[in-house]
Amino acid sequence: MSNTWNSSAPYDESIPVLIVGGSLIGLSMALFLSRQGIRSILVERHPGTSIHPRVASLTARTMEIFRAVGAESSIRRFEPAFSMDSSVPLAKSLVGEQFDNLMEDFSAYFTPASPVHGSLIAQDVLEKVLLELTAQAGGEIRYRTELVDFEQDEEGITATIRDSNSGESRRVRASFLVAADGSRSGIRKQLGIGHHGKGSLGHFISILFESVESAQLMKLFREREAVMYFLANDTVKGALTPYAGSEARSDIFRLDIGYDPEKETLADYPEERCLPLVQAAIGIPDFPVQIKTLLPWEMAARVSDRFQQGRVFLVGDAARAQPPSGALGGNTGIAEAQNLAWKLASVLRGESDIRFLDTYDAERRALADYTVEQVIMLSQQRHSVGSKGITVNTLEINMGYRYSKGAIVPEEDEDLPLVQNPQRWTGQPGTRAPHITLESQGKQISSLDLFGEHFVLLVGPDGQKWLDAAQRTKDALQLSLDIYRIGDSNEGDFIDCEKAFCQAYGVTATGAVIVRPDGYIGWRSRKTEEKAQNPEQVLTQALSTLLFREARTS
Repeated sequence: MSNTWNSSAPYDESIPVLIVGGSLIGLSMALFLSRQGIRSILVERHPGTSIHPRVASLTARTMEIFRAVGAESSIRRFEPAFSMDSSVPLAKSLVGEQFDNLMEDFSAYFTPASPVHGSLIAQDVLEKVLLELTAQAGGEIRYRTELVDFEQDEEGITATIRDSNSGESRRVRASFLVAADGSRSGIRKQLGIGHHGKGSLGHFISILFESVESAQLMKLFREREAVMYFLANDTVKGALTPYAGSEARSDIFRLDIGYDPEKETLADYPEERCLPLVQAAIGIPDFPVQIKTLLPWEMAARVSDRFQQGRVFLVGDAARAQPPSGALGGNTGIAEAQNLAWKLASVLRGESDIRFLDTYDAERRALADYTVEQVIMLSQQRHSVGSKGITVNTLEINMGYRYSKGAIVPEEDEDLPLVQNPQRWTGQPGTRAPHITLESQGKQISSLDLFGEHFVLLVGPDGQKWLDAAQRTKDALQLSLDIYRIGDSNEGDFIDCEKAFCQAYGVTATGAVIVRPDGYIGWRSRKTEEKAQNPEQVLTQALSTLLFREARTS
């Protein structure tokens, strides 16, 4: 197979990556590729971004990912207030008796392991932010455009897309196809990829509504610092969630209730039926509300048997669906898109062998199995014990997981867990690079701000041998590699403000660490003497192993 993209082909248009599906994960994928300098076309059959708020919680880890592509400040502009003191009450209604309060685990959103905190931005608002940033970065988004069919060969994908406005069809040639087309993915079905897991766990209807008295409703949530309510009374049982307004739209509220699709359809929920349900959830008869729309959805636990088939890759709900407990679905999908984007970019730039892309499935599918399993357990614990006895830790799942195989050079002398508190990791290959505070020219930054586009070599204050070898290795491999010495004085590229680097990354003053573009440790040498007397040969071997290239050593 050829590693690089060739645009000279007899098609209506050619592109390195074709993305199908323009919701949260597809837009994230397009943005991540654009930041890597890779052109893509995203096609979405709907007329625009989501009109439903859907996901409204980005973890600290997800905000780190968006920070790395310059999106954090744009997201902060539109997000509502959020704090560690937020709660999830169980009550009769918004104004009724409170039975209990779910001891919600917000550690994944607020943690000293990260320089950022999570966000409650709603998906419909977030998608508009991502759309604007992607367009600014050169990504091309085509709404009202659907994938008609596709086929792949050894060199790429030939796809037919159709503009629903004009009816015009075009043949597109792409090196790779990314399926972000949801839980009912037509691409996955065409490839014949099955799935495993518990399957359907319930069906629900989301009733979206507005109110001229939205300020009063928001006040009821703020009085208990509630990010959502679980409600149960004689009229309605469900969950009520507020979505604060912004420049993009006014306040919106969402009531989720269960229903049986074998006995009912949306037609059985006209406005005259929905209004009393919403008012009973609020607890104030005749409270003025306007029903906006209804959306049916399925709670399910399914993981695709493969996340890759040839040059086609599954991300988001096309790869796996999981219950909303812990709010990790969208966050997991964004991490999948980040993992895949830099790997596609590496292959398209000719830096790595195409076999390198197999590491996407190797790294992300095992994690998907674990995450879905844990989220199901979390959901069961909540239903059985209410606010007590919760043992699933969303911080560990979301930020503390470890890739045991894939694009890493593992160390052989340790028996490591799959997940643990991220602050317990100390630079082991396959784990997220730790956050420490660094200083340069009087300005403090996080170590995480060094990662995002290229491989990064970090060396200890006495790691001069690595610095000398790294530049020669970089040139020989024709690889983009950022090289930094972390010093304890003005001698380094960055000053280790708290003298935390060596301990956090598990190296001595003469050690070195290679961090991947996604902020994960790929390789480390705890000290120079551990390796051969030829640091250049060691670095060449390490980078070649990470990228599935044949090592060229002297």
